[in-house]
Amino acid sequence: MTRIREWAKGRIALAVIATAVLGAAALAPPAQADTVLFNPTGGGFGGAQAPNIFSVSSFAYDNGNALAVGGLTALNNFLAGSGPTTFQVLFQSALGAVNATNTLGNTVSINPDLPVPPVAARGDITINNSGGTQILNTLTEIVLRGQFTEQVTGVSIGGGFITATFALAPVQTANSLTLAVQPSGTANESTGTGFSGGTTILTGTIIGGGFGSTFTSSFTVPATGTGSPTSPVNFDQYSQTGYVSPWGTQQSVSGTGSTNLQVAVSSVLGTYFQTSPVILGLSFNPISESVPFGQEPPATSFWTGVGSLGTLGTVNGGLGVAGAGPNIQFQTTGTNNFITVPEPSTMAMAPISMGFVSLAGLWVRRRRNVR
Repeated sequence: MTRIREWAKGRIALAVIATAVLGAAALAPPAQADTVLFNPTGGGFGGAQAPNIFSVSSFAYDNGNALAVGGLTALNNFLAGSGPTTFQVLFQSALGAVNATNTLGNTVSINPDLPVPPVAARGDITINNSGGTQILNTLTEIVLRGQFTEQVTGVSIGGGFITATFALAPVQTANSLTLAVQPSGTANESTGTGFSGGTTILTGTIIGGGFGSTFTSSFTVPATGTGSPTSPVNFDQYSQTGYVSPWGTQQSVSGTGSTNLQVAVSSVLGTYFQTSPVILGLSFNPISESVPFGQEPPATSFWTGVGSLGTLGTVNGGLGVAGAGPNIQFQTTGTNNFITVPEPSTMAMAPISMGFVSLAGLWVRRRRNVR
């Protein structure tokens, strides 16, 4: 799995698309962040589990994939002034890091192995003592998956850019977020398989507002020049020795977007979380949803069984381009904070009894370390 950082291929071009797909609430993260007690082994919280119990402030996720099913169609309909302007967003990723402390000074980490696709990476969750010696390898990984219905609220073309804005649709076709634990090496980012199963450890529903923000997002793409709908770039720019792309000459616009989501947590598995968060706030910050792909390979399928090959058309995100497909796919990454005591406005909007988790910056692009 890998960690991070760079990326600057920045083409505002895809901003239109990425934003549209995810929908960002306010660009600022939630106002409050708490800690929850978490046992990555699933062993519960008895006295003998002290080496494995961590006070966690946030999770960070590896590069992931998102697909706006019907996203480009919705944008074209909005511009035409007729037809549906809603679409379904699917996303999937794997946990890459845990920000936590332990009373014994132990640390929790995730194996950064990055095999050449299509071989699945092993995301082993390990626990080390204060001296850095590994004392436990769970041989498991944690995956994130979710879906929700989004709606186009605006498209503007000016200053050399195309910008689209989005919001959570008033009527949800399907709406869910899940964290699940499974054997290491199950999830495969290239094929997109291995994200649908596992043992569920947290579930929630994306809500339209709360914690001082509303569910909106924006995405910008260059209207002309490299990365624009009429001058696209290669969709799959992932590069690693031994990797052979299944995407051929697939083209894409390039751009970035941002999103903040609020997720009302409905259940947690008590052997993993002692304290249940009430809300999970998902925040996709600038340069978080983006195309083309460079830090990981684009998935050829998603956890619901929907395939992405063949649905992107000649140009992924090619607004106004003849032959462009109905869907839009982009790369994501992010982190999440935990909120255990929601603000009154949040409680009024979502009748939940426990927990509040904030996923901040789920789609901030990361640079994988290539071995």
